[in-house]
Order: sequence, then structure tokens, then C-alpha cells
Amino acid sequence: MLEAWNSGEELTIQVFGKETEVSVFSVGDNCFDENGDYREEGFPLNREELDCLNWFLEHAVISDYRKEIADYCNEMYAGTGRLPVAESDLEQEIQITGIAVNISEVTQSGDGSLVYPEISFMGECECDPEHGICIGFRDQKFLGIHAQDWTL
Repeated sequence: MLEAWNSGEELTIQVFGKETEVSVFSVGDNCFDENGDYREEGFPLNREELDCLNWFLEHAVISDYRKEIADYCNEMYAGTGRLPVAESDLEQEIQITGIAVNISEVTQSGDGSLVYPEISFMGECECDPEHGICIGFRDQKFLGIHAQDWTL
């Protein structure tokens, strides 16, 4: 259990059974100072962010979402003529590079239709190299998969 962590620091997690270094970073209200300006890299995560991160590290196992990730990739490839991605291909299809913690007062878009994740796996994916992948969680539940701009 982490008692302190700084935005931008790396930690080792299991991604599809392999140890992987990822950067943990805050993208929520805590990344702004009292003047509303971005804080410099390396600021400490607050208690709410740490609690969310600790839950995530203990309970969110990316391998549990293989089917959902493969479905997302195949949806992105629809109509391209590319062969479908199998769950066993995901290690070559996506590379998890970060964990984004997004604790913010505003959690929905202007029309209220899209709820942003509180925490998510972030990374690169072959099916959308321009936008990457975000595997999001909110209220300790899987929320879905979208491009990285979902949480950034």
C-alpha cells in the first residue's frame, strides 16, 4: 500500500503477466496550483488520489479485461480488412505506459453523456496509434475503453 507517491513517478505492475514500468500521473484537480496553473512535474498525489491508486493496484488486473480490449481493437479495425485481434494477441497489440488518476469535481462532459474515468490504464495501441488507448474505471468498477483523450 502506497502512503505517498509523486505524479510522474514510475512503478512496476503486471501487464498480461509481465512486469512493466509505468508512469503514474495526476490529471485531475490536484495538477493545478491555487492560481489555476499547472503544477510542476513531481508534485505529491493527494490522499484521495492515493486511495484510488491503491485500490487500482490491488484490484484492477488488466488481464481480466482481455475480451473487452480485443473487442475494442476489433471495432477500431472494422472495415479495414485487417484480421481480427485475438485475446492472445494483446501483448503485441497494446503497450501500457501509464496510470492516469483523474480525481476532479467535474466528471461529465457539457451534455452529461460521458462520465470520465477516475483512474485508467493508458498506453499505445496498434489499432489507433494516433490516439492510444484508455481502459477506465470509476467508483471501483470497469467503465470502458476509449482513446486516451477520454481522460487527458
